Amino acid sequence: MIDISDDLKEKLKTDLPEWKLSTNGINRWISREVSTELGGIVSKIWDLAEEANHHPDIILGYKGISVDLLTHDKNAITLRILILPIKLRY
Repeated sequence: MIDISDDLKEKLKTDLPEWKLSTNGINRWISREVSTELGGIVSKIWDLAEEANHHPDIILGYKGISVDLLTHDKNAITLRILILPIKLRY
């Protein structure tokens, strides 16, 4: 089971409604309908991840991008990983 505090659950729900809890941490789906520049979005995610020294799992496909975030060494959702979703607005 992935750990997440009640405070972070609330923050996720109110501040980042496009991100959902999943068995892999938190997940965001960015469809081609949101942007046709999927490669550019992946590049932006990578730059933000490098800056934060926290790297998500990214799956890029024709219909969109799936992004999973988890603090792997703690098997938890931590405040640290919310930096990327806050900076990534699509």
